[in-house]
Amino acid sequence: MVKLAENHSVESYLRSLDRLLRHVPVEARRDLVEDIAAHIDEGRERGRNDREILAALGSPQAVAAPYLDDLMQDGNSPRMRTIRRVLGIVALVTGLFAAIVSRSSDSTIVDMAFGPVDLQGLSINYGYSDIFAAIQLLIFLALALMVAASAVMRPVIARKYSIAAAIVMTIVVIFCGTGVGMFFVPSMVTAWMLAGANNLKLSQDRRAKRSRTIQLIGAAALLIPVLFALGGLATGAVEGGGAYAYAAIGLLCGVGFLLRYRLALWATSVVGAGLAALSIIDQGMLMAAFWLGGITCFYFGLYGLLWFEKRNAAG
Repeated sequence: MVKLAENHSVESYLRSLDRLLRHVPVEARRDLVEDIAAHIDEGRERGRNDREILAALGSPQAVAAPYLDDLMQDGNSPRMRTIRRVLGIVALVTGLFAAIVSRSSDSTIVDMAFGPVDLQGLSINYGYSDIFAAIQLLIFLALALMVAASAVMRPVIARKYSIAAAIVMTIVVIFCGTGVGMFFVPSMVTAWMLAGANNLKLSQDRRAKRSRTIQLIGAAALLIPVLFALGGLATGAVEGGGAYAYAAIGLLCGVGFLLRYRLALWATSVVGAGLAALSIIDQGMLMAAFWLGGITCFYFGLYGLLWFEKRNAAG
């Protein structure tokens, strides 16, 4: 790289630019950073100060934007391949997990309206035979595989396929209703996330605007239940250490999500997975709340980890 005089602002600018371009092929990233460094040196030779040079260049985000636009819209880029693979794994894992939870749920049995009646005798669990339980598991896994398939397809094929898979999962959720349908929600959400990843045609500015919108929606979804919990504690309607723990954890996750801290995003996903797991234990009225609340936290955290620009607690 062109040798630069020591200057904290210039060094920070070049580091930020290099970090923004971390998913761009190494040679292209190095060439761009070296070109910017050479431009800064030329400006200094002409008597301009660093502040003037950097102001003329624009922010690192503005300089990197054309490269990031090309990269993000290329389905074969390293970052997009990683995102699709992560979502494919999530589709398989959540599909299997949803099958396990729905199998243990009273509400699934009560509201499920399909399946041969003669297979629902001599049961071990809530009136289901082992044969029908196996069929139920296969249905969940088949749909999960259908959603995950686009993660390993070529981008051209995956674009149309992923949209079709997302539409199919939406129909399944609506058709199955509030009983078993809520257990297909993770597959539906993952399907739409894959469809978005496979069909991304947004500019850098529009992606940033979308991320800010998700930040506000996610923060509201995470913090509103916390406000209700705090209100219950203040009025005495809710008692116990569990309520205080939930309020504290929820507050940290919600604020951290709004500020895009990586640790908070991980915590939000982990807390969401834990809440969803509790729906296996609780077979009462709170089961649906644990399940839906858990997957809400999990997917907001996952979205932030995949799409938000990295920002550590130190800022």
